[in-house]
Amino acid sequence: MTMITQQTWPVPRQRDAGPVVRLDGVSKAFGEVTALAEFDLEVHAGEFVCLIGASGCGKSTLLNLLAGLESLTEGRITRATSQPAVMFQDPALMPWLTAARNVELALQLAGVGRADRKTRTNEFLELVRLGGLGDKRPHELSGGMRQRVALARALASASIGAENDGPCLLLMDEPFAALDAITRDVLQQELLRIWRATSPAVLFVTHDVREAVRLGQRVVLLSSRPGRVVQQWSADGVPESALVGQINARLREVIGCHGNGSG
Repeated sequence: MTMITQQTWPVPRQRDAGPVVRLDGVSKAFGEVTALAEFDLEVHAGEFVCLIGASGCGKSTLLNLLAGLESLTEGRITRATSQPAVMFQDPALMPWLTAARNVELALQLAGVGRADRKTRTNEFLELVRLGGLGDKRPHELSGGMRQRVALARALASASIGAENDGPCLLLMDEPFAALDAITRDVLQQELLRIWRATSPAVLFVTHDVREAVRLGQRVVLLSSRPGRVVQQWSADGVPESALVGQINARLREVIGCHGNGSG
């Protein structure tokens, strides 16, 4: 197993050290459309939280607010870290750069010295099991490999946030949705391995209830638009099939209420 050095991940990683992010009464409107309303949520240090809900319920909008890509309409967002790292469904790699340079760029923009960032880049590529492939360009890699590069880049960015602020937050917007089932299953297990090694707080958006239960310590269901927290489940110690059934049943209720005009 790849070791994470103090240089690569520079602060002690402690779970349950308090909220990394807290949302109080957050609302977001786009003109006449209200995407989120009176949204309350906390994510604690080292916690893995999955957000699920019907299409258009505001999950991606929520991540954009947390990443600073959108401004909220009402409410308050409190973060214990200045800048979360973000990973999207599209790996968004620069095609003219090698895998290593795509990862290294996050460190370079943060002012990390050349020798130091090359060492860290190699360690992050090893962590996502791409050691020896740093000289490949995105078109030479499979879809799953490109997402591994994107994950390494997000972790590199998160390591800088951890170095500057303490706890770190990784925002993931359906990062495996475009992959085939086998690759998606492999990367889910890889993400859990990496999370256990580095312990960032993770807020993971997905439409797949089974994926949410498999990955998350906590699963949060959002209502149909405008998005609010409807119910939360702890995944610890609960059989996967039973929890998937419970959440799917509640999700159908939420969608049905919305379709009947009562939600």
